[in-house]
Amino acid sequence: MQTDLPLWRRPRTRLYALTALLWVMMLGVVALAWPVLLPFTLAGLAAYVIDPVIAGIARQRVAGRPVPRVAAVLVVYAVLATLVWIAAVSILPAVYREAIRALLELRDFLASITPERVQEWTRAIDAFLQRYGIPLDVTPSTGGLDTPGGRFSVDLAAGMASALHDLTLALRGRVSDVVAFSRAILAGTIQTLFFVVLLFMLTAFISMDAPRILRWFETVVPSHWRADLRRLRAGIDAGLSGVVRGQLTIMVVNGVLTLIGLLVLKVPFAFALGFLAFVLYIVPIFGTILSSVPIVLLALTGGGPTKALLALGWITVVHALEAYVLNPKIMGDAARIHPVLIVLALVVGERSFGIVGALLAVPVASVVVAVFRFLHRKQVELDERAAVPVVQSVSAAPGPAPSTPDQKGSPT
Repeated sequence: MQTDLPLWRRPRTRLYALTALLWVMMLGVVALAWPVLLPFTLAGLAAYVIDPVIAGIARQRVAGRPVPRVAAVLVVYAVLATLVWIAAVSILPAVYREAIRALLELRDFLASITPERVQEWTRAIDAFLQRYGIPLDVTPSTGGLDTPGGRFSVDLAAGMASALHDLTLALRGRVSDVVAFSRAILAGTIQTLFFVVLLFMLTAFISMDAPRILRWFETVVPSHWRADLRRLRAGIDAGLSGVVRGQLTIMVVNGVLTLIGLLVLKVPFAFALGFLAFVLYIVPIFGTILSSVPIVLLALTGGGPTKALLALGWITVVHALEAYVLNPKIMGDAARIHPVLIVLALVVGERSFGIVGALLAVPVASVVVAVFRFLHRKQVELDERAAVPVVQSVSAAPGPAPSTPDQKGSPT
């Protein structure tokens, strides 16, 4: 019989070993080709995002026949192409013009920094602090703690002068050549357009064949595991779709709040900065920090230290809202991930793979959590299934035989 054969000679064992070897080879190929897999990964994620829309269109019936999936993909792409065309015509040129104008103003600002202007900023900050009752003097009057008034005094002018001098030396050579910077922007734009076209093509191919791709993955799994595979895929789908929706919601909310604050404070290039913040907010938590630097710098050039402090305060409020309200609630609840795990995934992803790792950290964490949750439920089911025969055997066991009286009426 087959069960009498050694384990390594059984056909089922050989099949499992061959399947495991194929998976190991696939993982090895992925590891070797990882540097060029970013567009494929993003295309798969984009296809996953738009798949419910494509599936909904494909379920519609026209002239008694369902809409082909290829036609559904073309409809979605037509809508996306229209939106991209509107953005390219109305938004991107304005952002480009504002970016060039901001570069020119930044160059002029760095060239105009003098010790007298630093002293003027220091006096303005000191007046702002005194106006709102903050016990801190930034003018070098006492150089320590002023006991009668209970106010601290620090020499902010020297620190600002040193920091701005170092910043000026570091940036003046980088932004002096506007023509070279414009060429760099143009080259980056062309590369971005090529990447976007490639991403759209890959997304279309994956979206058209998504059902067949999923069926193929099921065929490489043993038949008695396919029900568990479908359950696992459903759990991953629930968590991953929540992560994507939560991420997009945070991007929109933070981008709108940042734009409102910049418009209220009348910060120069508000729309360009708002667009930059919207793009950077795709990375949770850290996107706020990355977008705050140009906002504060342009607020400083356009309105002085007071406006820069107000802009920084508004960014801090938005960051606090994101870190303590939006990320824990929207991201955590939608993906059913604890906020601590979200922060851990972001830190590990950024340290391991940079900005791409931070971008994909939360979706990957959602998949990992779904897998562990499935394994935990499976273990509980196996424990419960193993406990059922024990209970049945105990309930079916014969009880003690009843005692019978002897001839004298006493029990034996």
